Amino acid sequence: MPTVLHVLPHPGGGAETYIDLLEGLDGYAHRRFALSVTRSRRRGVRSVIARRRQAGRLAGEADLVHLHGDMAAMLAAPLARGRPALITSHGLHRLRRSSGVAGWLVQRRLRTAVAAAARTICITREERDDLAAALPSSLRSRLVVVPNGVPLAAPVAPERRQRLRRSLGLAEGEVAVLFAAQLEQRKDPLGAASAAEAARADGAPVVLLLAGGGPLEAEVRARAGDAVRPLGHRDDLDDLYAAADLFLLPSHREGMSLALLEAMAHGLAPVVADGAGNVETVGEAGAVFPAGDLGAMAQRLVALAADPAARARLGAAARERVGGELSVERFLAGTREQYEAALAVG
Repeated sequence: MPTVLHVLPHPGGGAETYIDLLEGLDGYAHRRFALSVTRSRRRGVRSVIARRRQAGRLAGEADLVHLHGDMAAMLAAPLARGRPALITSHGLHRLRRSSGVAGWLVQRRLRTAVAAAARTICITREERDDLAAALPSSLRSRLVVVPNGVPLAAPVAPERRQRLRRSLGLAEGEVAVLFAAQLEQRKDPLGAASAAEAARADGAPVVLLLAGGGPLEAEVRARAGDAVRPLGHRDDLDDLYAAADLFLLPSHREGMSLALLEAMAHGLAPVVADGAGNVETVGEAGAVFPAGDLGAMAQRLVALAADPAARARLGAAARERVGGELSVERFLAGTREQYEAALAVG
């Protein structure tokens, strides 16, 4: 059975969930290695240097090396040389936020990484186009699109939903809006809080449930009130999906958010910013607003809070989209095809 070594920039994040899903790929054994043991940039540099030898040893023992994210690809490109390897770009966060000289350096290092790998998996067409623009034409044929996919969730019994809502302190008639993501700037949790407060002030009975930890956690907790309920890090997202009415993702850029896909699989109506990745994920099954436009975000919340039928229609369409174009079966089949191609080249 071929062994795949998954190399991540650091523990946690969407790449971990992505690998969890790949554990369902029959015929492969999976190992994980984080280049840094911390998300801290300063301490992370020391960690990467200290763990470089171990990374090389594990790569030498694996049949296939799978690098996750553009930062891991740039740091660990030497692991891909001379052995079967591929990359999943996971949002191209380093490339998309770099400009000037830093942007030129990122592009140059990404070209080296893509050249060393047999395939680079982009999870949206928009991501492929952005990466292709940073590469010479000779490397663009190595880019493939394999969208993320998740299993459909089982229907929630009304009794369980009511019990979960009571445990969260939700009153009858309140509309629970779930935000589940890292509390960092690009995810815009503070903007979500402002929009929920504005919607509540406009008479909409919305309660924003903010699930997650991160650098903005203290500022998020300071916003606690009738409209905003910080929950901290939660391991029971399935329960939160079951209790919620809407899923809010105001992020300015994403790859293809697995939390958004899971919410859609539970039949939640998605409300998303038009940042990279989000619109392609929801298709016609979501309410979209301009990223950073807090007034438009609040308006979407007010409108959907007042219209249960619209929430139900969007939720059903979202669930259908996951069951079809964004199913876990299609995701695993597409990834298997790329694994086989990389092993054949290697």
